[in-house]
Amino acid sequence: MGPAGLLLAALALAQTPGAADKAAAAGWGTPAMAPRRGGNSNAAKVANPVAATPESVASGRRTYRRMCALCHGAEGKGDGGGAGAGGTPADLTAGRWRYGGSDGELFSVIHDGTSADMQGYGEQLSETDIWNLVNYLHTLGPAHAP
Repeated sequence: MGPAGLLLAALALAQTPGAADKAAAAGWGTPAMAPRRGGNSNAAKVANPVAATPESVASGRRTYRRMCALCHGAEGKGDGGGAGAGGTPADLTAGRWRYGGSDGELFSVIHDGTSADMQGYGEQLSETDIWNLVNYLHTLGPAHAP
Protein backbone atom coordinates (compact mmCIF):
# COMPACT_ATOMS: atom_id res chain seq x y z
CA MET A 1 0.00 0.00 0.00
CA GLY A 2 1.39 3.37 -1.01
CA PRO A 3 1.38 6.60 1.02
CA ALA A 4 -2.02 7.64 -0.35
CA GLY A 5 -3.52 4.28 0.64
CA LEU A 6 -2.08 4.57 4.14
CA LEU A 7 -3.55 8.05 4.49
CA LEU A 8 -6.99 6.84 3.37
CA ALA A 9 -6.83 3.90 5.79
CA ALA A 10 -5.89 6.24 8.64
CA LEU A 11 -8.75 8.60 7.79
CA ALA A 12 -11.21 5.69 7.66
CA LEU A 13 -10.01 4.45 11.05
CA ALA A 14 -10.34 7.92 12.56
CA GLN A 15 -13.97 8.07 11.41
CA THR A 16 -14.90 4.55 12.53
CA PRO A 17 -17.00 4.50 15.73
CA GLY A 18 -14.94 3.13 18.59
CA ALA A 19 -11.68 3.56 16.66
CA ALA A 20 -10.21 5.79 19.36
CA ASP A 21 -10.96 3.14 21.99
CA LYS A 22 -9.37 0.41 19.86
CA ALA A 23 -6.32 2.57 19.24
CA ALA A 24 -6.07 3.29 22.99
CA ALA A 25 -6.41 -0.41 23.80
CA ALA A 26 -3.36 -1.04 21.66
CA GLY A 27 -1.56 1.55 23.82
CA TRP A 28 -2.06 -0.12 27.21
CA GLY A 29 1.33 -0.71 28.75
CA THR A 30 2.84 2.39 27.13
CA PRO A 31 3.91 5.58 28.92
CA ALA A 32 1.03 7.52 27.31
CA MET A 33 -1.55 5.24 28.98
CA ALA A 34 0.35 4.50 32.20
CA PRO A 35 -1.34 5.12 35.56
CA ARG A 36 -0.43 8.46 37.13
CA ARG A 37 -1.21 9.87 40.54
CA GLY A 38 -4.11 12.24 40.05
CA GLY A 39 -5.19 10.45 36.88
CA ASN A 40 -4.15 10.09 33.27
CA SER A 41 -6.10 12.20 30.80
CA ASN A 42 -5.25 9.86 27.91
CA ALA A 43 -6.60 6.80 29.72
CA ALA A 44 -9.59 8.80 30.99
CA LYS A 45 -10.76 9.28 27.39
CA VAL A 46 -11.18 5.54 26.84
CA ALA A 47 -14.75 4.36 27.26
CA ASN A 48 -15.54 0.95 28.68
CA PRO A 49 -16.68 -1.23 25.77
CA VAL A 50 -18.38 -3.68 28.16
CA ALA A 51 -21.81 -2.62 29.42
CA ALA A 52 -22.27 -2.77 33.20
CA THR A 53 -24.87 -5.54 33.01
CA PRO A 54 -25.61 -7.81 35.97
CA GLU A 55 -23.62 -10.53 34.16
CA SER A 56 -20.61 -8.27 33.70
CA VAL A 57 -20.68 -7.15 37.33
CA ALA A 58 -21.00 -10.77 38.53
CA SER A 59 -18.03 -11.76 36.38
CA GLY A 60 -16.05 -8.80 37.75
CA ARG A 61 -16.98 -9.84 41.31
CA ARG A 62 -15.61 -13.35 40.69
CA THR A 63 -12.37 -11.91 39.32
CA TYR A 64 -12.16 -9.51 42.28
CA ARG A 65 -12.52 -12.34 44.79
CA ARG A 66 -9.86 -14.37 43.01
CA MET A 67 -7.32 -11.64 42.22
CA CYS A 68 -7.96 -8.57 44.40
CA ALA A 69 -9.56 -9.44 47.74
CA LEU A 70 -6.30 -10.68 49.30
CA CYS A 71 -4.98 -7.11 49.36
CA HIS A 72 -8.05 -4.88 49.02
CA GLY A 73 -10.23 -6.95 51.37
CA ALA A 74 -13.50 -8.76 50.83
CA GLU A 75 -15.45 -5.49 50.71
CA GLY A 76 -12.76 -3.39 49.01
CA LYS A 77 -11.82 -1.34 52.07
CA GLY A 78 -8.07 -1.87 51.67
CA ASP A 79 -7.92 -4.13 54.69
CA GLY A 80 -6.93 -7.44 53.11
CA GLY A 81 -3.39 -7.35 54.45
CA GLY A 82 -1.83 -9.07 51.44
CA ALA A 83 0.38 -6.23 50.19
CA GLY A 84 3.86 -7.73 50.34
CA ALA A 85 6.05 -4.70 49.65
CA GLY A 86 4.78 -2.74 52.65
CA GLY A 87 2.29 -0.47 50.90
CA THR A 88 -1.29 0.18 51.89
CA PRO A 89 -3.86 -1.16 49.43
CA ALA A 90 -6.35 1.40 48.18
CA ASP A 91 -9.73 1.64 49.85
CA LEU A 92 -11.92 1.04 46.83
CA THR A 93 -15.03 2.23 48.69
CA ALA A 94 -13.62 5.76 49.02
CA GLY A 95 -15.04 8.62 46.98
CA ARG A 96 -11.77 9.29 45.09
CA TRP A 97 -8.98 7.03 43.92
CA ARG A 98 -5.29 7.97 43.70
CA TYR A 99 -4.94 7.18 40.01
CA GLY A 100 -8.29 8.45 38.76
CA GLY A 101 -11.71 6.88 38.72
CA SER A 102 -12.72 6.85 35.07
CA ASP A 103 -13.17 3.45 33.47
CA GLY A 104 -10.06 3.91 31.32
CA GLU A 105 -7.93 4.95 34.29
CA LEU A 106 -9.12 1.97 36.33
CA PHE A 107 -8.38 -0.32 33.39
CA SER A 108 -4.87 1.17 33.18
CA VAL A 109 -4.20 0.58 36.88
CA ILE A 110 -5.38 -3.03 36.72
CA HIS A 111 -3.65 -3.74 33.42
CA ASP A 112 -0.32 -2.03 34.14
CA GLY A 113 -0.13 -1.80 37.95
CA THR A 114 1.20 1.10 39.98
CA SER A 115 3.88 -0.29 42.31
CA ALA A 116 5.53 -3.40 43.70
CA ASP A 117 2.35 -3.91 45.76
CA MET A 118 -0.13 -3.24 42.96
CA GLN A 119 1.23 -5.34 40.15
CA GLY A 120 -0.23 -5.25 36.66
CA TYR A 121 -2.58 -8.03 35.62
CA GLY A 122 -2.54 -7.43 31.86
CA GLU A 123 -0.82 -10.75 31.23
CA GLN A 124 -3.07 -12.71 33.59
CA LEU A 125 -6.50 -11.30 32.70
CA SER A 126 -8.15 -10.73 29.36
CA GLU A 127 -9.24 -7.20 28.46
CA THR A 128 -12.88 -8.29 28.88
CA ASP A 129 -12.10 -9.63 32.37
CA ILE A 130 -10.52 -6.29 33.30
CA TRP A 131 -13.49 -4.29 31.93
CA ASN A 132 -15.86 -6.54 33.92
CA LEU A 133 -13.74 -5.91 37.01
CA VAL A 134 -13.96 -2.15 36.37
CA ASN A 135 -17.75 -2.48 36.24
CA TYR A 136 -17.71 -4.34 39.56
CA LEU A 137 -15.42 -1.79 41.24
CA HIS A 138 -17.97 0.93 40.57
CA THR A 139 -20.43 -0.98 42.76
CA LEU A 140 -18.20 -0.91 45.84
CA GLY A 141 -18.76 2.63 47.00
CA PRO A 142 -20.05 6.07 46.14
CA ALA A 143 -19.75 7.39 42.62
CA HIS A 144 -16.10 7.91 41.80
CA ALA A 145 -14.93 11.19 40.40
CA PRO A 146 -12.45 10.82 37.53
